[in-house]
Order: sequence, then C-alpha cells, then structure tokens
Amino acid sequence: MAGCHASRHAADRAADTPPAGILPSPLPRVDDSWDGVGAAWSSARPQRLWRDFTDQHQLTLVRRWLDRGGEGGAGPHDPGAAATTVLKTDLFDEVAGRGLVAALTAAGLRVTAVDVSPGIVAEATSRNPGLEAIAADVRTLPFPEGAFDAVFSGSTLDHFESTADIEAALVELQRVLRPGGRMVLTLDNPANPLIWLRNGPLLALLRRIGVVPYQVGVTLGPRALTAAVRRAGFDVVEATAVMHCPRVLAVAMARLVEGLPQACRDAFFRSLAACEWLERLPTRWLTGHYTAICADVTAPHRADERP
Repeated sequence: MAGCHASRHAADRAADTPPAGILPSPLPRVDDSWDGVGAAWSSARPQRLWRDFTDQHQLTLVRRWLDRGGEGGAGPHDPGAAATTVLKTDLFDEVAGRGLVAALTAAGLRVTAVDVSPGIVAEATSRNPGLEAIAADVRTLPFPEGAFDAVFSGSTLDHFESTADIEAALVELQRVLRPGGRMVLTLDNPANPLIWLRNGPLLALLRRIGVVPYQVGVTLGPRALTAAVRRAGFDVVEATAVMHCPRVLAVAMARLVEGLPQACRDAFFRSLAACEWLERLPTRWLTGHYTAICADVTAPHRADERP
C-alpha cells in the first residue's frame, strides 16, 4: 500500500553505496515522505494479526490468477506460460507485517520490487534476503520493456492525486511486462459505501484522529478501472470485488483476538475468509473492499503506439 503520490529529488542519497539487495536507482523521482510511515509500522507493528490476514488474502488472489499451470514445453516468454519473474509495485506489506515476498520466493518466483520510499526499501530488503528492490516511482520504472512475466500491484495506485497518474502507471506496467505477461491489480473500491465515506467526506477527520495514517488518493470504480486497463494495452481476463469482511469491525476484533491461543486466531481467520462467498453475489461491488483485475498483455510492444 505504500503510496506513489509524490516524488522528490534524492541527490543526497546518490553517493551512498546501497546495501545488498537494493538496486541503485537512476531516477530522481523517489519520495522519503513515506519513510516515517514505514518506520512507525515497522517498529510498532500495529494490527499484526490483521496484517497476517491481508497478506494471506493477497497471496490467495495471486495464486488464483498467476498459477496458469504452464503449458508443457512453453518457455517463460511464451504467451500463457506460468510466471517466473514478478514485479511487486510496493513493499508496505513487507514492513507492516510478514508480507508476500517470502511466500512468493518459496513458490519458485523471482521477485523484484519497487517502492517510492527509500526507507521502506531498505527495511524490506533487510527482512527478505535475496530480494532485489529499488526506490522508484511506478510511473517511471527503471526496467526495460518486457522485463517481467507478471506484475502484482496490491492497492498501490490508489495513493495518487489524479486519475491521470493511475493511467500513466498502468501504461508503464504494461511496458515492463512481456507479451503474454499477466497483471494482478487491486484498488480501493469506491462502489463500497464505506470506502466512499472513508476516501471522501470522512477522510479529513479520519486523517486528523489517526484512523487513516497514510496518504489516500483517488481511485477508480470497476467500470472506469476496466476501461483504463484496456486503454493501457491489456486484455482484461476477469474483474471482480474482493475482501468482503466488514473491515472496520474485523480490524477491531483482530486486536482482541491477537493475544488468544492459536486455535482462536485460526478460527478468526476462517471466519474472515468465509466472507469471500459474497464475491459470488450480484451485490459484490457493494461489499468488496477492493476492485481486483486480472489482465494480460496480448500484443508485442510497439513504441509508435505509446501515448
């Protein structure tokens, strides 16, 4: 969730030798304003049990859409082949909780990550040996065309200040995916009344009292997001709404359950996961916290077609 809403020159960092795992950034568009947010969550670890649940929820979605069972004989750059190289578009999960990187790596994927915060990158790489990460803006990625088999972008693009920024980021994600590559993307779902209230009329109050401790930006509803993904050069495989548990209540209950025996925590997780049956109902857009999109790059990159 670490936002990419602003960028700032980091010339004072340029002379530093990055620690192992941190790729040297050729870009000035990095932002250390999220460093404080990352440091606070990393040290205090609030919502620890809730973060464990959100990590597992995201991993379930990644496995659902990235495990395409690679066709026999298909190479890593053939359309429809299983992913082997994955770009993760932020590292907030890795400092706020256990994160996804360790599980994805254990599944045989080579994970590269970006985050707009140099501090979050440093903390995430220290916790995940072997992770290659770089402080960079997702709108201007420092990778060549077709560098990755897959992209996972979990609630990263909903921290921008404008929809134009979201569209620019989608074009950039399409650029760094190989033909046939897959993107798994989630954004806050504004069709959910609670998300609409949090991101709209109540945002200033919630920021002031600390309920929302980080930058919240614009987002796109299901139809607008699907259209934007298609304009960026993707073929949409599936669009749905996910995370249907009542989040405000779930976060509060997670704090109470956190100190209970493991059996109680497991039962709590199962009760939250059971709410996902609501995805099958026509009302899923009203109950889902996130809009989730699975999309493929279906044509070779052509520079003359880029905006």
